[in-house]
Amino acid sequence: MKFLLCLLLCISIATFAGLLIKVQILKIGDKGLSYLVSRGDVITLRYTHSMYGVPVAERLRVENGYLEIFSVATSDAALEYFGIASKEEHNVKGAIKEFSIPSDSVGKHTLSVRGDTIPFTALHDEHKSIYIRLVQQPLLLHLIYSLRR
Repeated sequence: MKFLLCLLLCISIATFAGLLIKVQILKIGDKGLSYLVSRGDVITLRYTHSMYGVPVAERLRVENGYLEIFSVATSDAALEYFGIASKEEHNVKGAIKEFSIPSDSVGKHTLSVRGDTIPFTALHDEHKSIYIRLVQQPLLLHLIYSLRR
């Protein structure tokens, strides 16, 4: 009987802690793709520029609850189109919580996160755009959603 009470107490404490501890999650689309991310993690969005037909790589870093864009690598013409003057590693600066890509985009978008590359063609969202969001979520909910995948 004492064993069961101790077990129940441990499960209760773990559940309570799992609801209190918040983690940063990168949510990709509506279908539940999500990644646990930490400060400093780099996420790369790759696509083909629609006007120039050249590859573009936008690099974002998880910092202070935001996705901070710090690098856009592409051709000189596309950089000029974006209004970026330099090809240096840290040629842009901005911070966002979310962004979206139209579902019917022709750019063959992919997102690289923690060693995985996700092609947007594999995402079938209910909306006209695929949203990529950085959110805070209780650890327990993230673990439950991860088990369901």
